[in-house]
Amino acid sequence: MGRAPTGTVTFLFTDIVGSTRHWQADRAGMERSLLIHDQILRQTIEDEEGYVFATGGDCFAAVFPTAVQTMTAAIEA
Repeated sequence: MGRAPTGTVTFLFTDIVGSTRHWQADRAGMERSLLIHDQILRQTIEDEEGYVFATGGDCFAAVFPTAVQTMTAAIEA
């Protein structure tokens, strides 16, 4: 994991829409899916020089040096 960028930065916040319903319907499936989700997001964020500064449940909070890197990570994920 890299270091948090400084100066003018861009933030990315993610959340799985409807996740509560999915957890209620299939807990085991969501546990497996969340592992894959987290792997994909973390790798994509790091590939674009982003820094994950918080996670919780199915949410990620990351900061990037540029808006282009933020958008690229969001699109790639």
